[in-house]
Amino acid sequence: MDFETLGVMIDCSRNAVPTVNTLKTMADLLAEMGYNRMELYIEDTYEIKERPYFGHLRGRYSGSEIKEIDAYAAGKGIEFMPCIQVLAHINQIFQWPEFDKVHDCSDILLIDEPETYALIEDMFKSLSENFSSRNVNIGCDEAFMVGLGKFLQKHGYQNRFEIVNRHIAKVLEI
Repeated sequence: MDFETLGVMIDCSRNAVPTVNTLKTMADLLAEMGYNRMELYIEDTYEIKERPYFGHLRGRYSGSEIKEIDAYAAGKGIEFMPCIQVLAHINQIFQWPEFDKVHDCSDILLIDEPETYALIEDMFKSLSENFSSRNVNIGCDEAFMVGLGKFLQKHGYQNRFEIVNRHIAKVLEI
């Protein structure tokens, strides 16, 4: 069986953020093995210029670092692609008061809050400015408590499946 795309996802959000040189070495190794995609799992470990506390003190990648890795990978025939979270799994940002307005509970963003979608717009803006790939792996998984925190207080109980579907539709619009 032939695959058009063969890639690997590198987790840059758990315990360590690989250096630029480490990712270049990974691109070298992947190219030698015939891979053509390197996905970077970055919950909040990338820079959003408009939001200085996004990834603050986490070892995040600057826009120029992403562009450098992207260009290097492209030179090896590898698509450098971001993997982000737009619902849950971004608990590190909630240590900063700046993100109180978008925090539902646990590690979950507050659905139906305009500021949440402004944040997500800023996420995609940063990605589009720094990654040449127009592909993005968008995570919305493991939001077990969705709609049961501030959302419940603000809007009352709603069907949680419908809440998530509404959120995904808004993210797709962005």
